[in-house]
Amino acid sequence: MKFKDILLNYLSMDEIEKIQKTNIFIVGCGGLGSNAAKALVRTGFLKITLIDFDIVELKNLNRQDFYLDQVGMKKTEALKENLLRINDEVLVETLNFKITKDNIALLKQADVVLEAVDGDEYKRLIFEFCIENKIKIVSASGIAGFGDEIKVRRGESYSIVGDFKKSIKDFSPLAPKVCAVASLQADEVLRMVIG
Repeated sequence: MKFKDILLNYLSMDEIEKIQKTNIFIVGCGGLGSNAAKALVRTGFLKITLIDFDIVELKNLNRQDFYLDQVGMKKTEALKENLLRINDEVLVETLNFKITKDNIALLKQADVVLEAVDGDEYKRLIFEFCIENKIKIVSASGIAGFGDEIKVRRGESYSIVGDFKKSIKDFSPLAPKVCAVASLQADEVLRMVIG
């Protein structure tokens, strides 16, 4: 049985075809990126490019979708391994570097960018590039702490998910809120593709 056969219990063939032809770039494979990627693969997305420069550390395991035996691996490679365990037909490309002004043009290959990076400067760089180049983007703002209302703000070609208040600079990132925001980011990608 193919993964598509499972999805036919939940989605129409037309929806599945739209999902499967969409090229998703996930920039940042930490708490948001790893959890959103898992949700996207479980929803049928097959073309995923993972971009991150970091390795899995023990301290990441409280909120990132990695495991003890993956500590020390490149995040992109560990996440690819995990995604292929869900659906071995997923086409995952891994790019092991940080997005900068010098290489950001590669995002033009994406149908949808899921921004999942730390640092306001990088978030702004990615968001503004996508808006300027008419690339759909799903971003996050305010993912730390707990017990806050999570909101979605939408524009013509973007969605931003979070509480819009609690930064990881001031509050700890904890699994419940990080995973909730990541799941809503994946949901926004789905809305953009088949909504």
